[in-house]
Amino acid sequence: LFKSDDSVPKEPNSLILINSGEKPIKGVRHLLKALQLLQGEAEAKLTVVGNTSADGQHLKLVREYGLEDTVTFTGRISTEELVKRYSMAEISVVPSLYEGFGLPAAEAMACSLPVIATTAGALPEVVGQDGDAGILVPPADPDALAAAIKHLLRDKHLRRKLGEAGRKRVETHLTWEQAAKKTLEVYQECCECSPSTMSS
Repeated sequence: LFKSDDSVPKEPNSLILINSGEKPIKGVRHLLKALQLLQGEAEAKLTVVGNTSADGQHLKLVREYGLEDTVTFTGRISTEELVKRYSMAEISVVPSLYEGFGLPAAEAMACSLPVIATTAGALPEVVGQDGDAGILVPPADPDALAAAIKHLLRDKHLRRKLGEAGRKRVETHLTWEQAAKKTLEVYQECCECSPSTMSS
C-alpha cells in the first residue's frame, strides 16, 4: 500500500497523471485541452508519468496548445520515484474515457492525494461519489476538467479533506485483504446457489 512521504515538499499548483502510452482511451488529450483553457486563469503544472513517444500525439498537442512550460514528461520511473512524485503533487487527475479498475486513482488516494476523475467505467467505485474522496466529471469534457482543477487548486482545505478521505477509503475498501474477503464472499454466494447445494 502506497503512503505519502511527508518529508517531500509539495510543489504549488502541481498535477500528476499516470499514463501508459498514447492510448486515446486514457483521455490525455482532454486534460491537455483543459490546461490550455486554464492558461491565464490558473498556474497549473502537469507531470505526466509513463511512456510517451517522442513523435507522439501528446507531445504534438502540448506544442499545439502552447503548454511547453506547463507539462513535463518523466518517462518510466521506479516505484520509489512514483511515490515521491505523488507526494510532490497537489492533485492527481485521471481523465480516462474508460477504466476497468483505476489503479492510478487508488495509488494517489493511498498517498492522501485528492483525485479528479471521470465517471467512466469503474472509477466512481474506486473514488466514491462526487465529493467523497475526489471530484468526478463527465468523460471527454475539457471544460469540466478545467473547472474542477481550478476549483481544487484554489481550495487548500478541500484538497486536504479529500486527500484524507481518500486514504481512509483505500485502507477500508481497496487493500489486498479486502479484495480477498470480497472474492471469498462471491465464492460463498456461488456455492450457496449451486444446484448441488440446493439439492442437499
